[in-house]
Amino acid sequence: MIKFRAWDNLLNKMLVVYRISFDSPVDGVQVHCYLDDRGAEGSTEYAYDGDGLILEQFTGLKDVNGKDIYVGDILENRKYRSIVKFASGKFLADLIETIQTFDLIGETHGSKVIGNVHANPELLEADK
Repeated sequence: MIKFRAWDNLLNKMLVVYRISFDSPVDGVQVHCYLDDRGAEGSTEYAYDGDGLILEQFTGLKDVNGKDIYVGDILENRKYRSIVKFASGKFLADLIETIQTFDLIGETHGSKVIGNVHANPELLEADK
């Protein structure tokens, strides 16, 4: 399943994206988000023209606790922490404070999502 979430730089919070449209009267793309944590029927909705939002795609993978892994997530296992990125047509685990990257598909076994780069920048430090 292809799904996205969006970091709102103004509200400093992660939003649930329920639709991305390219046919709006506004030039470019519109991102439709829920403004509360429910992300379900009855939630407050808002359409963004893209300003102030950072879209992050679901990788299709889950961590050891069954939590969805998105681009921008910070993963931790018993050896290291890494940031989930997308480059060269694939999802990568970019090890923190090194120049090493690995294909994400092989790095999720034993890893858990401990935060994301926007809400938890303090987790980007190498010491666990």
